[in-house]
Amino acid sequence: MRQKRYQEVRFYLFVNSYSGKAIVSIVREKYKGKKLSRVVKRLSVVLDFSIKQMEKFIVSNLIPDSPYKRLPNKLKIYLEIEKELSALVEEKLDEYSTALEDYQRQLLAPAIERAAGNFMKDIEDQEFDRILDLQIRKYTYVYYRIAYKYKLPTLRIVPFIIRLIS
Repeated sequence: MRQKRYQEVRFYLFVNSYSGKAIVSIVREKYKGKKLSRVVKRLSVVLDFSIKQMEKFIVSNLIPDSPYKRLPNKLKIYLEIEKELSALVEEKLDEYSTALEDYQRQLLAPAIERAAGNFMKDIEDQEFDRILDLQIRKYTYVYYRIAYKYKLPTLRIVPFIIRLIS
């Protein structure tokens, strides 16, 4: 039972992460028909997801519901960082119209800072910088902890995964 819940949460986080969306969009663009089904199978092996889950997500475009009624705070933090990461990538690509790989190292830190700032409310200006600094450290820790615990691909790993399945 615990393993099933772990897999559900893991897949939900992957589907809602920037890395997951990037991998899937590249796979959808590049492959069609029988090649797509072979790539989906390889991707499910590489990422350790069930083939059925990956087929539903990639081929049928079905996004799973949250396995929780109320998402734990740490998972909310992870998903907020991933949402900000997606927003930053869109801004960077629009602004500079260059490849994502050029900016990978410069995206995660601002995404974490934005996510930390989004959760801060009713704080005076004098305390804001000090509290923001503490929140950034906390969010960085939570982000990597969740990515490690659920074995999720980070932005840095996406190009390697794409090469593995090609």
